[in-house]
Amino acid sequence: MRRYHSHLGRDIVITGGSARDLDPGQFGVLAIDGGAGGWSVVHKGPDGDVDELNNEMHFETWEEALAFVKELIGMMTAP
Repeated sequence: MRRYHSHLGRDIVITGGSARDLDPGQFGVLAIDGGAGGWSVVHKGPDGDVDELNNEMHFETWEEALAFVKELIGMMTAP
């Protein structure tokens, strides 16, 4: 599974793969144990460093994780 979303000009990838598959600057919603362990939210920086953004808290569904990413992006772009 791999789905692409965009919010306020920022790319979000929902995937069962790993953060290595993301391009620099992309946000990722990653399945943990195929989604059975929940969903994690990450960002891959311009230097290839990956940061987990949900602080060890995992979401039950990818929709919840996607909503979290969109909220973060909204806060980053707010004036």
